[in-house]
Amino acid sequence: MTEPQRDITYILHWGDLTATVRMLAAAKTIRDAYRRDRIILLTTPDYESFLKHCPWFNAIEIDACPDTRPMAGLRDKRLKLAKPTRVFDLVGSSDSRKIKGIFRFSRTKWHEVAPRSGDTQHPVDAVAGELNGLLGSGPSFFPLGGAPAPDASWVDYLAKQSRMLDPEYFGLNGPFALLAPAGDSVKPALRWPKEKWAALAHELLQLGITPALIGGPDTRDVGRHVSQVVPGARDITGKAKLAQLAGLARRTRFVFSEDTPLLHLLTASGAPALALYGNVEDPALIAPRGPSPVILMHATTLAQVTSDEAIAAMRFAGGFADAPAAA
Repeated sequence: MTEPQRDITYILHWGDLTATVRMLAAAKTIRDAYRRDRIILLTTPDYESFLKHCPWFNAIEIDACPDTRPMAGLRDKRLKLAKPTRVFDLVGSSDSRKIKGIFRFSRTKWHEVAPRSGDTQHPVDAVAGELNGLLGSGPSFFPLGGAPAPDASWVDYLAKQSRMLDPEYFGLNGPFALLAPAGDSVKPALRWPKEKWAALAHELLQLGITPALIGGPDTRDVGRHVSQVVPGARDITGKAKLAQLAGLARRTRFVFSEDTPLLHLLTASGAPALALYGNVEDPALIAPRGPSPVILMHATTLAQVTSDEAIAAMRFAGGFADAPAAA
């Protein structure tokens, strides 16, 4: 007996890491609404290695924005032949609207659900309300912080399959905190001085918590400096993939970071966090979301914030509890 053919739902999304993490909240809502559908994410190659493990997609296609016309034609032909029942455009750009033209004479339902520039809501709240309005389920408006947060807790499944997500794989034994500095590409005025990172790492060690410096290759200067002047600090900058960092966030006591895209992934994974903001009018409208507390610190000059103030904020958010909140 053959299995009945399932409806196909496409989700269109591409963007930076911040937008990608926020997209996870909408993707889960869509999956909950269409549990029997074959849901395909049309995106770019940037975060495929991480998203391919997400349980809310049955497949991922990475040719959303091909460089050449022949490749775009092949993509368009594939989409037409798929005959999707519905498409959720979570990008809302000219590129995604070009794809809409493919289905001009078809029965495919096109839903554009994307954050709008100048919106006075947090992007997660705005998209969740608009999506509920389309689906006819739940409130169509959320107050600040009211919408379900992005969820990356599914990396626990990966941790059971591979020890590369274990803290011990990176030499972290016992309680640890993740320190995620901004990279060299960020203006110095919007970065915490590396001497402050070293002071914080020293304070954490005194409290029996191992500081682990994480981030991309452009954060190696800070990681190298801290590990040199603070024996016992771990420098993992440039050494871990996104899935591994999410796995560490599931086990960490706390995360401290400036306004970085990586912070959004770490908080979505379940870690309590302290986010340090500089030249931002209202950090709450762009802050990372997750199941654990996220403390926002706002200073005109980031160097004004001391390591003692950071420790105090960590205590307030439960960063020194006996066990990680996400574990």
